[in-house]
Amino acid sequence: MKLPILQLPKRLAERRSSAIFGVVLIAVLWAGVALKYFDGVQADQREAERTNQNFAMVFEENVLRLIGEIDKALLYLRRSIETRKDSTDFHTIVATTDVLSEIIVQVAIIDAGGIMRASNAGPQPAPSTDLSDREHYRVHVDNPDDALFISRPLVGRISGKWSVQFTRRFLNTDGTFAGVVVASLDPAHLTQFYDKIDLGPSASISLIGADGVVRSSGGRSGGLGLGTDLRGTAVLRHMLAGANVTFDNVDPVTGETRLVTLRKVRGHPLWVAVSVDKADVFKNALTTLELHVTVGILLTLLVLVAVNRILRSEDRAVQKSEQLRLTLEHMSQGIMLVTKDHEIPVINAHCMELLDLPPSLAAHPPRLDELADTETRYGKLRDIVAPAPPHGRSATGEGEARRITVSERLQPDGTVLEQRTVHLPDGSVVHTFTDITKRWQAEARVARLAAEDPLTGLPNRRVFHAALEQVGRRDGARPVGPVAHDHAVMFLDLDRFKVINDTLGHRIGDRLLQEVAQRLRGTVRESDVLARLGGDEFAVVVSPVESRAAIEAMAKRLVETVGRPIEIDGHRICTTVSIGIAVGPQDGRGADELLMAADLALYAVKAERRGTHKFFHAAMTKEVNDRRRIEMELREAIARDQLALHFQPIVDLRSGTVTGFEALTRWHHPEHGLVPPNVFIPVAEDSGLILPLGEWALAEACRRAVGWPGALRIAVNLSPVQLYAPDLVDVVERTLAATGLPPERLELEITERVFLDDSDRTMRVLRRLKQAGVRIALDDFGTGYSSLSYLRSFPFDKIKIDRAFVLDLDDGSEHVAIVQAVVQMAGALGMTTTAEGVETERQREVLATLGCDQAQGHLFSPAVPIEAVAPLLAGWTHRRIVAA
Repeated sequence: MKLPILQLPKRLAERRSSAIFGVVLIAVLWAGVALKYFDGVQADQREAERTNQNFAMVFEENVLRLIGEIDKALLYLRRSIETRKDSTDFHTIVATTDVLSEIIVQVAIIDAGGIMRASNAGPQPAPSTDLSDREHYRVHVDNPDDALFISRPLVGRISGKWSVQFTRRFLNTDGTFAGVVVASLDPAHLTQFYDKIDLGPSASISLIGADGVVRSSGGRSGGLGLGTDLRGTAVLRHMLAGANVTFDNVDPVTGETRLVTLRKVRGHPLWVAVSVDKADVFKNALTTLELHVTVGILLTLLVLVAVNRILRSEDRAVQKSEQLRLTLEHMSQGIMLVTKDHEIPVINAHCMELLDLPPSLAAHPPRLDELADTETRYGKLRDIVAPAPPHGRSATGEGEARRITVSERLQPDGTVLEQRTVHLPDGSVVHTFTDITKRWQAEARVARLAAEDPLTGLPNRRVFHAALEQVGRRDGARPVGPVAHDHAVMFLDLDRFKVINDTLGHRIGDRLLQEVAQRLRGTVRESDVLARLGGDEFAVVVSPVESRAAIEAMAKRLVETVGRPIEIDGHRICTTVSIGIAVGPQDGRGADELLMAADLALYAVKAERRGTHKFFHAAMTKEVNDRRRIEMELREAIARDQLALHFQPIVDLRSGTVTGFEALTRWHHPEHGLVPPNVFIPVAEDSGLILPLGEWALAEACRRAVGWPGALRIAVNLSPVQLYAPDLVDVVERTLAATGLPPERLELEITERVFLDDSDRTMRVLRRLKQAGVRIALDDFGTGYSSLSYLRSFPFDKIKIDRAFVLDLDDGSEHVAIVQAVVQMAGALGMTTTAEGVETERQREVLATLGCDQAQGHLFSPAVPIEAVAPLLAGWTHRRIVAA
């Protein structure tokens, strides 16, 4: 493409004009190099400040999340201490209160005298240690405020490691000071996420207390040392000023200048600091300057040579002019020189590409006022390039010799152009155009990281809370009208996600969360805000709300959408979602009140029937508190060995002999007496306590049964949650080996609902148990997911007929036909049948007549404690002898 950069002279006067033009061009070139360098320095400074501020904002959000998680654990432990300390020792409270996470490395309890009474670190139980001199204890002694305290980094006397102490005071029942609860955090956790991000070779991040002591530090350069005291430094002076600030700071030791950004952590006496070496900030500008100087020298030499050749020879001038043209054409920026008469003597190809000018204008560019009406894909050119100012006046109209203007323009195709305009003293204008799309995208990505969940791409908790507050303020400003509901909050929690995560791995768990997020996104409306709050928790701000029925319909769609099976890497995963719903304004006028109400509704769903939804109502507060109380007391009962097994005999209906016993778990509460299994077993399944409880019941039943006479069998119930455990078969085999019980004497009972989630996986586990020699019984047959398909695909040893079919046998109801069908079907498949809940002699006679093999129930004996088993067997033998 040929551009009219220089007009060739045909006479001596023209050649002299060309020489003068060449000198002017050199001046413009070097002015442009200088201006570009200073502009580049300013741009690098602005970009470094924006980057520091963005990362400081992200670091602040991460610190708030960590502090919130730690404080939540402290409050939970404190509540447990204040509730139980008068009846339970501190060591037991620490051991039975599950507050540890990947970020909390130690929890401890300090009494009112400053003596540490319990800790989960070091030897157990933890020795009493005097910590009365520690700041995190002393700050609470005479301070009546219930405030979270964050200590300076210190070396723990028990762990021997650096840690930051998070403490809160706890009280006696009379309101007096009782001590301090402590959670220790490894300082590295505060910055280890950012060590994975390339902030630059000299960048560092630090968390600084309001006292000027560094709590944590990280980054490529290492940052400030852990525990460094910044008193007397510019950093602390800026912190005391109280405003978020970015400033230059000279290191008194190394003498290097660093660009430091300080940002106050909301609600806490902490500051986050992000810093970078100023030498690295201007590295790009210096590199660009070196390139431009090199090009400028080359261009200057070329222009000088060209001018010299023009004066001596026209042919030589053409050659040098072409070299200059090629150099300008290969510059990375678009350049346009506009004279005071609106002529365009200089314009390179990259400029025409950026402005979408037609190639036909390259040979003879029109005047700028004519070019302004040219249509491009961005619109008319006049909207991008303004004509030069009138001759004899400066651009600002205030007598200035020149000025530089910089603007950024987002084009319809997504391209972002930076336009720099230099007004020269002679009235001409130099426009330079740079494609800065990648820089904009990088800045947008940093902003998105602060507001987006990195796994699912959904808005995070901060954005969700802000959206809920905004909707609440907007709806609160509306006049009262006929619409009863303005907005609603839905809390969604995946059921049994922890089991899937533990059995199939975190990678499958992450893929499941991504698929669920995609399904939820496709179900909610555009006006609603869907967010991931963390873990397997999602939430939706529904606004506007048409009616309560519309909310319920939406909740049903969400449950149905998530409930469809998901295929991930060959695994067919069936999960459900529980939804708690709170509707404003009656359930809460503020964001916090609505969130609490929705959380209580979700808890009620998981307590009653997962995979459904519930609206909040006031009675849920008591229901949730009762369920949480049961969970805490059950956890303590397991730890204190307060559970026991009772054994109910199973009788052969033909011979009248006892063939075995079913082990049933009993909980005798020290205050409330016998707690029914249908009350504490669902709590154990939801909280994960069913795994240690089930393993204990299996071991205890086998240990007791091994001493029974003959080939008496022991039947143990398995929860569906236990079948998901990856080591179930290993646990059963180890238990049999440890107790010495022959495998054929152990009978494991499962219910039909285990086939609802993943029947293929369930079948594989059951077959492995059969291979180990264990008998498998199908419990409560006919009351759940009744299907003959799994009876054909798996050879059960026994089918247990539910008590619901046995109760009506006295009246000769249609249940007689059902029981007869089950007995005949089991007999055809080679399976034994056992009837549950037999209470009358008439029921026993009907069952025996129908061909049922075995029975159990109060007609024969209720479940008895272990010490009553031997007398029962002895008395049973005597009874059979008398009857004979």
